[in-house]
Amino acid sequence: EMIVLQILMLIFCIVILPFGIGVLPGRWLKKEDRTLTGIWISGYLVLFALFELVGIPVVLFTVYHGFSRLCLIFGLLAGVGFLAGVVQLLKKKEDYSSLWEGSFPEKRTVEEWVYLVLFALLLGFQLYMAFTRASFDGDDAYYGVQGLIAQQQDTLYRINPNTGRSAPLDIRHALALMPIYEAFLGKMSGIHATIIAHSAAPIGLILLTYALYFQIGRKLFLGKRTEILRFLILMALFQIFGNVSIYTSETFFLTRTWQGKSLCGNFMIPAIFWLYLCMFRGEAQQKLFFLLAFLNLASGISSSLGVLLTCLLTAGLGLLLAVSKKRPGILVKACLSCVPGAAYMLTYLIASHM
Repeated sequence: EMIVLQILMLIFCIVILPFGIGVLPGRWLKKEDRTLTGIWISGYLVLFALFELVGIPVVLFTVYHGFSRLCLIFGLLAGVGFLAGVVQLLKKKEDYSSLWEGSFPEKRTVEEWVYLVLFALLLGFQLYMAFTRASFDGDDAYYGVQGLIAQQQDTLYRINPNTGRSAPLDIRHALALMPIYEAFLGKMSGIHATIIAHSAAPIGLILLTYALYFQIGRKLFLGKRTEILRFLILMALFQIFGNVSIYTSETFFLTRTWQGKSLCGNFMIPAIFWLYLCMFRGEAQQKLFFLLAFLNLASGISSSLGVLLTCLLTAGLGLLLAVSKKRPGILVKACLSCVPGAAYMLTYLIASHM
């Protein structure tokens, strides 16, 4: 019974909680983009940004009991966001009527069913291998152990994983809180942080990434279901056979899924392309720059360098959008959406030179 409750709590934290939070920023999406996957992705962007917003001050200024303090503050804020999202969903059901229809159309052709089954087999194979054939590398001795130290010693980046002794704050890694987020999932569900990192997190992150690919496919192929399914199959094949070197995003996606670098390359950067595709396709979608602002802070959970990459990409694509729409104000909004990321980088520079 205890194991069942732990699994249910984990499902709530990985699936239901970000979905509830995502209802709020989901209002910035066009109604056709408010699918189950679109709301879920938006929720994770806000959730990760919130975790960084709460976590960075705690890491910098709390030596003892930092992890429990982070879990308490973040848990309360996430809970409030979830309840607000549920209330919003119940009050304005008509605004979210596309949730089910956009994700699961009623009628499919035989060709679509064939493609759907093929993609489901490819996805199921990846999930099975990620869960049962967990890959280990040298980074586990650092990233995985930092999450475990947080869970067991209630301190954040104040113990050297290689020696187990107290150490000065490791600022190079301390602002990228992905291992701590996995430890948070472990604390909420009562599951060991290493099990979260190597078994639960890969399943959630693989599904999240394919949800993003689905949203990108909907914009690229204008909602044509057959082409979207072909795109998903192609992406699944790329991921399976992309291990041509240890540095490709595909290699990270399936062998180091729980690490922040994988999250940055496979989710954060593609999410920017999705949001800009939404803006290229629609005139009245500049509210999505608010979601981009969350993304540019959220990318800090994956890697300190990831923030620089997402901000540069945001500004570059903002310039293209401004030129194509002949509206210079778009570039200004794109630059403003980089402000949270710039604040993150400034904090990193100050903290690393203290």
